[in-house]
Amino acid sequence: MSILCKFELTRASSIYYSGEVVEGHVTLNLLKQRQIEAILLEFYGQTKLEWLDLDKTSMADQIVHNDFSSKELHSMKTLYTNSHKHVCELLELASNNQQQQQQILHPHVEYRYKFRFPIPVHAAATSRCPLGECEYGLRLIVQHPRKVNKEFHQRIVIKNKLDLSENIELREPFTVQQQNSDNDEGIILTTPCTGFTPGQKVPYHIKCKTSQPNCKILVQLNCQITAVGRSQTPCADPVAIKQAKQIINRRKHLPTEIMAYLNLPLDCQIARGPERCEDSMLRYEYLLEAFLIDGCKKILASVAIPLTIGTTPCLEMKMMEEDFEDVICYDNYESSHEEPVTTPLNLTIPSVEYFIGDHVYKSMCELMPLKRNKSLRRSLRYCYKKFVKLI
Repeated sequence: MSILCKFELTRASSIYYSGEVVEGHVTLNLLKQRQIEAILLEFYGQTKLEWLDLDKTSMADQIVHNDFSSKELHSMKTLYTNSHKHVCELLELASNNQQQQQQILHPHVEYRYKFRFPIPVHAAATSRCPLGECEYGLRLIVQHPRKVNKEFHQRIVIKNKLDLSENIELREPFTVQQQNSDNDEGIILTTPCTGFTPGQKVPYHIKCKTSQPNCKILVQLNCQITAVGRSQTPCADPVAIKQAKQIINRRKHLPTEIMAYLNLPLDCQIARGPERCEDSMLRYEYLLEAFLIDGCKKILASVAIPLTIGTTPCLEMKMMEEDFEDVICYDNYESSHEEPVTTPLNLTIPSVEYFIGDHVYKSMCELMPLKRNKSLRRSLRYCYKKFVKLI
């Protein structure tokens, strides 16, 4: 390629929060002389949705046999799409090394341009799911007068912010229960709070009552995705709401009183405010669900608790030093085996060089030549046997 482009952001990782500023430099290096019309830098952000859904009206008119082809099935599907631009800013760059009227870029000269783009406060976060995606990025366009334009891309990750520390409702315990009137089956699910951060543990308490044998309790941490799409087909519905569920984590228990937890992944989508969720085309909701299942995998009772994911936790988990006395340990090889050291590992470890003890080092040195001699003897013995057979 005759043009080399490099994006240099002010931070090491291209991850920003909504409301921040994306700034940095763009460096261009050419291998041969180029005549250009303009150099444009675009900061874009767009949500695109696309999925296929079965058309119930066309299926009612046709009789589908067991040997239907893929073309017939494809004709009964309706394409739903939707898109929305969150940000689209265009900046015409000016070089610091030469004037803009010349419009000629010389080879082996570094052209450096500065840019600065503010991120909207209500911008949607970067996400990707089976129904669509929301992406942000920088696009550099080098326009040539009589050639195809050159484009260079740099992906930008946008995250949302949500402070849960001042939300009183999310701090309180939440309990849901379901009791069947026909039989004695029932389940009660309780969580200490409903506001968490990515990577945090979600503790829960379950009480179950059943009279059937071979029953199990299935606890799932699910992500429910809701997308709003539009169709151009006149026979189909103009607006459709599609929901998809992804299982993040699951756990099985016996039908007794249980206290356990599930881990939230680090790439969880931060929840948006209620005023912004109504207008969004793509929504992510997290649920903690519990199912009471019999031996035939039939659901006898089910409950669900909605969870709110934020950047600041609603409960400050203060870790005491007493809890770490014998939890995280390591072996000090300079001491004898009868004196293990059980001190906690801190985040700030001083720069101290650790050496293996004398007794461990001597044992390693004694074993190494023995292994080498043993392998050498085996190879010599094998060669000797082959040589004797040839004679």
